[in-house]
Amino acid sequence: MAYFDFRRVAAQRAQDAAVWLHRHHRRVLAGVGGALGLTSAAAFALAYEGPQAHPPAPSWVSVAVATTAPQQAALLSGGDQVIYTTAHVRSNDSVESLLRRLQVTDPQQLRQLSGRRGMRALVTGDPGRVVTARVSTMGELQSLEGRLPGLDAVAGGSAGQRQWRQLRVTATPQGWDEHVVSRVVEPQLRVATGVVDKSFFAAADAAHVPGRVASQLIDVFAGDINFRRNLRPGDRFDVVYRVYQAQGQTLAVGRLLSATFVNQGHTYRAVWFGAKQDPAAAGYYAPDGDSLHRAFLLSPLPYDRLTSGYGWRISPIFHKPEFHKGVDWAIPMGTPVKTIADGRVVYAGWGTGYGKYVKIDHPGGFATIYSHLSAFKVHVGEQVKQGEVVALSGSTGWSTGPHLYFQFFVHGTPVNPLDIARYSPPGTPVPARLRTEFAADTTQARDLLALAERASGVAVAQGSAKPRTHG
Repeated sequence: MAYFDFRRVAAQRAQDAAVWLHRHHRRVLAGVGGALGLTSAAAFALAYEGPQAHPPAPSWVSVAVATTAPQQAALLSGGDQVIYTTAHVRSNDSVESLLRRLQVTDPQQLRQLSGRRGMRALVTGDPGRVVTARVSTMGELQSLEGRLPGLDAVAGGSAGQRQWRQLRVTATPQGWDEHVVSRVVEPQLRVATGVVDKSFFAAADAAHVPGRVASQLIDVFAGDINFRRNLRPGDRFDVVYRVYQAQGQTLAVGRLLSATFVNQGHTYRAVWFGAKQDPAAAGYYAPDGDSLHRAFLLSPLPYDRLTSGYGWRISPIFHKPEFHKGVDWAIPMGTPVKTIADGRVVYAGWGTGYGKYVKIDHPGGFATIYSHLSAFKVHVGEQVKQGEVVALSGSTGWSTGPHLYFQFFVHGTPVNPLDIARYSPPGTPVPARLRTEFAADTTQARDLLALAERASGVAVAQGSAKPRTHG
């Protein structure tokens, strides 16, 4: 006869319930906790550790609840707290605009600080400097710190050593406490390598070479390389230069110390020599001590586009054959025109076809003429130095548009200005008495340059330096 075993069924159901409770104990705890939260202000804890024959009795723990939260919140909201703010100096900043970005809004403080000399100095000069401040929640400045513009040479310091100045302004019961702290910063050397694709400046930007260093590089090799017309894709350069850093910022970019430029397979190198024993000898030299200075720049313009060369052509004014005794470079109106060499201004005025023009005589029987100008920057009889701006480009005289007509004369005879390099005599090499100092002063820059060359593959071009010829 079959019978129903109640004990077995009850045991099975108890086991199933224990398994379900084990799997869903979090849901059970949440439900129980929520129910108790609705019926009691006391706190409790429930522990479950799996199936048990006799569940333990619940434990009750009483916890005191703080009742001063509203009073604490009132105290915090009523107090004058301090905040720390940071801003960068902008090129168009006034003292007030800088302070307002630092969250200073007190009208009386804005008036007082706008009149202080140190604060006015803080917003002048190079932008991007960081200024920090402690300001109350009421918009009142408590203290401020910021770097003043510029770097100063350290009297008696090592080569390249500079110091920068930090302005500190603090509010006191007696007024404003303002003082300046000077800090010495040592130069750091940077090395960069670039490859020309479309233009030199694009390559310099891609290599993170500062604009100041790129311009120095052009000046150093201007006697050998025409950076406007003679660069080719694949030309490459290596540079070693100084920077000054403090507080995580680049305070200033210093001098180009050494460089290599490979142009159309020809390698050119330069190192800077400080010449402490004879400052007049300071300058850029080849690594062997030969001078890189050339008597003539290759062009009087920062950039140009040749529109008419030297020789026979059809005149754009008279539409008949004529011999063009110079070159025409298309250039925007008002572009600075530089003299290509030291000399003396012998004419600055009007010529029928030339329009406004300047003529300069140079040592050794050379002369140059700069025509179709819009304005003069020199006067007759003035001595000028190589690279000095003598005029602004224009379109005066017989001209079909803004451009520069440039002529180069050798003993009164016009010659092709694109051949200036052959007439440029070499500069003076490092004097024999300074050779030991030159070797010691340039060792680090030459070594770093050699490492950069090996890394970039320039070393394979050694020995192929373009020969220089002179008339």
